[in-house]
Amino acid sequence: MKFGEASYGLAWVNVCLNNKELFLKTFSSGGILANLRPNLIVKPLTIVKPINNLDSEAKEELFYGVVQFAIAKAVADLNLNSEYIVFNVNVPEVPLTKIYKKRVFQQFYASARTAILRALNDYPSLDKVKREKFRALHPLVGFRDDKLENPPYLQIALDVPSLENLEFILNNLPESDHLILEAGTPLIKRFGLEVIEKIRESFDGFIVADLKTLDAGGLEVRLAFEHTADAVVVSGLAPRETIERALSEANKYGLISYLDLLNVQNPQKLYNSLKNKPDVIVFHTGIDENKRREFSLEGNFKRAIAGGVKLEEIDKLINSYEIIIVGRAITKSRDPGRVVRFILNKMGYDIDTYRLYYDEDD
Repeated sequence: MKFGEASYGLAWVNVCLNNKELFLKTFSSGGILANLRPNLIVKPLTIVKPINNLDSEAKEELFYGVVQFAIAKAVADLNLNSEYIVFNVNVPEVPLTKIYKKRVFQQFYASARTAILRALNDYPSLDKVKREKFRALHPLVGFRDDKLENPPYLQIALDVPSLENLEFILNNLPESDHLILEAGTPLIKRFGLEVIEKIRESFDGFIVADLKTLDAGGLEVRLAFEHTADAVVVSGLAPRETIERALSEANKYGLISYLDLLNVQNPQKLYNSLKNKPDVIVFHTGIDENKRREFSLEGNFKRAIAGGVKLEEIDKLINSYEIIIVGRAITKSRDPGRVVRFILNKMGYDIDTYRLYYDEDD
């Protein structure tokens, strides 16, 4: 049993501190008073209640012995000034040997101290939650819900001609917090929005559906959402009503919205006219254009650059854009993984590079 397994059942230690009714109900439904020895309970009064069935003699002995004693010792050592405390615990099934009893004692003692101190210090702070929300990786989920809060990012435009080619690229990608995959418009047109789910089978990160929506904004956003996209791209050439509806729907479903400025003549006028603002603006030069367009736009958004991005430009572009969108330089390479690693190496370290287990909660 790991420290985390013990602390999971103790993490909400402060829930009942101001609810006498709940305290008494907990006590009457299987809880016991923590004690240092028979007839010597600790102060403040501390109830320990199992949340799992004590369906073996080993679990019963651990609960009435080592587990409640570890919690009692933690409460006594902290010299608390509370009225009462309630602990819910998950009692493990381990051999009743001295070494295992000592391990269980240490785990529950440490967990109880941590839970109490966090409760008294109102942990976590709002700043802590905001700072960690994009870093969070729950062990039973296995992926982050990234909202593009750790730029810069490399976004790979997957405008490939076949599923075989797509699979080849996906199998050669390194893992990185700075990587975004884009289901390109040609790819979606050929294979439908189901291709997003195909990508998701190999990549559990951030996926953009490049729909370049021009009409039926709400409907297209909902379809992208239903196929597990994390973001949608709306064309800046769409009617303003369509753009507004798409951006509103994206916000409703928690999707990140991209507004593509390809061939938009007055980006600032368009942006200023929108009641709902996009999360990302794509400064996009078309493949068929001879040179990159110059854009000037002010507002509260993340900046993405797309259209003929060359590897020798990466260093300069990282200083001006949060998202670098690269297509053919990667997808037409014989070794796409090498090109991706080359770009990612310029974007900084991943979140967990120097992070030890539980360090974030010190």
